[in-house]
Amino acid sequence: MLFRRRAASMLMFIRRLLYFALVCGLLWLLWLGLRGVMSTGEDNQAVKVLNEFYTMEQSGNFGGSWELFHSQMKKKFEKSTYVQQRAHVFMQDMGTDTFTFELGEPQTEYDIRTDQDGEEVGKAYRIKVTQHYKTRFGTFDIVQPCYVTQEGEEWRVLWIYKEKE
Repeated sequence: MLFRRRAASMLMFIRRLLYFALVCGLLWLLWLGLRGVMSTGEDNQAVKVLNEFYTMEQSGNFGGSWELFHSQMKKKFEKSTYVQQRAHVFMQDMGTDTFTFELGEPQTEYDIRTDQDGEEVGKAYRIKVTQHYKTRFGTFDIVQPCYVTQEGEEWRVLWIYKEKE
């Protein structure tokens, strides 16, 4: 009789432990899912804007891509100067009409500056961009870390300029 009570008690304990483990596992999966959904939205927006930027650059629409720059970048380049210099360097000097590109995975960074004197930008996504060129000088890649951040309601592109060491 005592053995049956202990066995029933042990069985009840094991059941409760399994239920607890099941509830904890479900809560953990729910947390992971919610975390993924919340962060993926901004990540996707950042990648989408950077993809749009380089798609415009790829087709030679440098004026359109300039419009996606953050205001700090627009201070560095007047629109007409940017359009002329990009077209000159890539199309005339290198002898290429277009390029292909790849975007890396977005990584969250905080408090970045375009240069040492620039204002800090809060949250930004760092995305490595690799541009593949076939030119009259051969094929080569340009790898550049780019940043995408929200400015007001819009997502904007930034490049970082560090002092030479």
